[in-house]
Amino acid sequence: MPTERPRIQVTLDEQSNGLLSTLAKQSHLSKSAIAADLIREALELREDLALSEISNKRIAEDSGKHYSHEKAWK
Repeated sequence: MPTERPRIQVTLDEQSNGLLSTLAKQSHLSKSAIAADLIREALELREDLALSEISNKRIAEDSGKHYSHEKAWK
C-alpha cells in the first residue's frame, strides 16, 4: 500500500547512523521517526534564524516611529 507521506532517501556516515540508532533505542522509536523529528527541528531553527534576520534588519532601519501595544492592536 503506497504511503500518503513523501519519502526521501538519506545516506549517513557511520557515526551519524550510530547516534541515530542510539537515540531511537533510548526513545523507543524507529530511526526514521527520530530522523523526521530531527529534520523538523532543524527546519524550525532555520526558519527562526531567517525571521530573526528580518527582525534585526527592521530594527536597524528603524524610522523612530513607534506605537503602543494598545494602539497597535486596535
